[in-house]
Amino acid sequence: AVLTFLGLLVMPLSVLAQKSISELRPAHAAALHAFITKHPEQQFLSELELDKEILKDMRRNFGPSLTPYYRQGDFNHDGVQDFAMILAKEGPPSKDLGPDLAASHRYRHDIAVVIFNGQKRGGFKAAFVKNTDAPLVCFLYVTFEKRKRLYFAVYETDEHFIMVPAGNGYLVEYGPDKN
Repeated sequence: AVLTFLGLLVMPLSVLAQKSISELRPAHAAALHAFITKHPEQQFLSELELDKEILKDMRRNFGPSLTPYYRQGDFNHDGVQDFAMILAKEGPPSKDLGPDLAASHRYRHDIAVVIFNGQKRGGFKAAFVKNTDAPLVCFLYVTFEKRKRLYFAVYETDEHFIMVPAGNGYLVEYGPDKN
């Protein structure tokens, strides 16, 4: 437990926070900035948008370094690190599912999941964009399989999809309850 705590103390802030683009790795921030410049309807989504208690609970369940809207890894299995982001359209929620749901899940926002493939000669290229809507308690995570896969999910629900590498891009694979 002491070693874990000490390890957290020396981790760079960018691993533990996702409050602004400047907290991302510089190459990721540059690629994201270039993408947003070409797609001004998409905006960086800060973890500050999440209720602090929900974020704390998400980190208790998925690990203390969870950055819900930002994930790094070799998603297409080519030996080069990639990264993925959840971006959101600026403005109010696009849907209100009614007062029977908790506020955290009631309001759905227009979002985009974007995967930036790392290039062998450096830099990143947006290889996948999936526009959808979801409550802000959504997150990106990686499966625990030997050949890890990136997935998008909504916290405390069965709503999810997996992004499977295919050629230079990705296909979306839904669970058995969705097409």
